[in-house]
Amino acid sequence: MIYCAVLFLAIVIATCIVDAKTILCSGVNKTHTHGWKVNDESCVYLTMDDVRTAMANYLWKNIMPYDVPQAISLGFNPSAATTPSSYVETQIAAAEHRGSIQSPSRFLQQSLQAQPCVDGLSDGILNQTLHYSLLAKSMYPWADAIPKDIYMEFVVPYAITNEPRTDYRQLVFESLRESLKKWERPTTNRLQMVEQYDIQGTIKEVVKLINTRLWSILGRPNKPIVFQAGLTPRIYDPLSVIAYGHSSCTGLAVLLISALRTVGIAARLAGTPAWYGDEENGNHSWLEVYIPGDDGGQWIFLEPSPGIAEGDEDTANADDLDRDPCKRWFCKSDRFNGSTLVFATLYTRSELSLFYPMAWGVGDEGVIGLNRTDYYNSVCGVCP
Repeated sequence: MIYCAVLFLAIVIATCIVDAKTILCSGVNKTHTHGWKVNDESCVYLTMDDVRTAMANYLWKNIMPYDVPQAISLGFNPSAATTPSSYVETQIAAAEHRGSIQSPSRFLQQSLQAQPCVDGLSDGILNQTLHYSLLAKSMYPWADAIPKDIYMEFVVPYAITNEPRTDYRQLVFESLRESLKKWERPTTNRLQMVEQYDIQGTIKEVVKLINTRLWSILGRPNKPIVFQAGLTPRIYDPLSVIAYGHSSCTGLAVLLISALRTVGIAARLAGTPAWYGDEENGNHSWLEVYIPGDDGGQWIFLEPSPGIAEGDEDTANADDLDRDPCKRWFCKSDRFNGSTLVFATLYTRSELSLFYPMAWGVGDEGVIGLNRTDYYNSVCGVCP
């Protein structure tokens, strides 16, 4: 017992590694403990089962209203999860009244004994989402620098807005794995100490690499995924974008965000529902990526760079997190003069939550949002 305690302490000390700016809390192995950064100076360690349960409870507690009627099909067990937010409880009550979801009590009675898997049925996309969220945490060192609350909200969720719910993570993870091989921890021993290095620079490098290669890797032979206007909301979930090989700005951003989340990088959708506050002027979507740091980290924006074919990666100059914001076509002072509102997507719900206004779903308040107008006015408002 004393030996085990000393060994665990040694693991904790060995895996909390501090570089000039960032604490890395190493994910220890695939079955036992996962390290989480809980503030700027400390790590906490949880068992794999505890982390998985916490992830499932978080997703259920903050579930989007669109998903309440199909919660069980998605893989949720409402009877075993924590109490959802009051808003979600209202949605659940309405769904129970319609009969589109079983009450927790009835579901509990039917779930007391594990049932064998019926041929042709699975356990929903939740299981795959949790599996790859945990796998990315244990495999890629940049995930060690992302605080637990950020990882929960901007890596774990299976959806970003009201796009169709599809099981994309396995496909995307396996498609990108070879490109990320040099950063992957050995599968035989993930207890190893994480080397000190520039974690911020590594995340930026990985983001640019994915924004460069994603479109050809997931595209068809000699035909990368490309931009095509006017396709939201018809084609904007990850698998639809992959299947059709094209999408407009929202679908491309959703695909890139989904790819980054799949490999443990925190990302979220950002955009304006109306340039200059007028819907007739159009809308635009892009993404923001979280970069950890001793100041609480920061969110930096970029655009997808679709259309890069295999073999053209070195000359394509895909957008990246170090690019001067003023170099992006929309980041100009005339667009950000106080009349354009910008929002970013969230997943955590509270009584004071704002909603994310979707140009393709006017009046839909199902997605939680954060007003980012002041940030973009300060950054883009100085661009000629």
